[in-house]
Amino acid sequence: MPTFNESNLHEFSLDHCSEFEELPPALCHMPCAHIWSVTNCHLVEKLPYNLGNMSSLRMLRLSALPGLKELPTSIGKLGHLEFLDISLCEGLEKLPEEIDELKKLRDFDMRECYHLRRLPESVCGLSSLKHVICNENIGGKWLRAKASSIPDLRVEIVEAQFTFLTLTF
Repeated sequence: MPTFNESNLHEFSLDHCSEFEELPPALCHMPCAHIWSVTNCHLVEKLPYNLGNMSSLRMLRLSALPGLKELPTSIGKLGHLEFLDISLCEGLEKLPEEIDELKKLRDFDMRECYHLRRLPESVCGLSSLKHVICNENIGGKWLRAKASSIPDLRVEIVEAQFTFLTLTF
């Protein structure tokens, strides 16, 4: 019978999970993982502090986590990360200053992060960044970063398509 060995796992995906408010740190014990995806887990409010331990990560997809409030500062340790998706993380209020340590980041999808109103100044250090997808609420800030220090950046400002906000009558 085959055994599970997380040290050889190259891709991890958790989708439509309604059991966790905080993901267990053990999920980040995947040193060979290239893709780590947590999507549509509406109760998740906090990511593991040791997220940055996955040093081989190339793609991080944290999409449709409306309860997520912040990214761990250890995200800056993901030195090989090329693609970051935080789309539909409506509760996300800020990005960590350590975001500038993602020196290989090329694509950043942050559409429909409505509570995210400012960017840390450190985003100007993302010289490899080529494409950002965002909403109007943060698009102007990316355009200023492009003008000041990331001239090859393409900023794609999109209209809202979906929301998790609940209407009460």
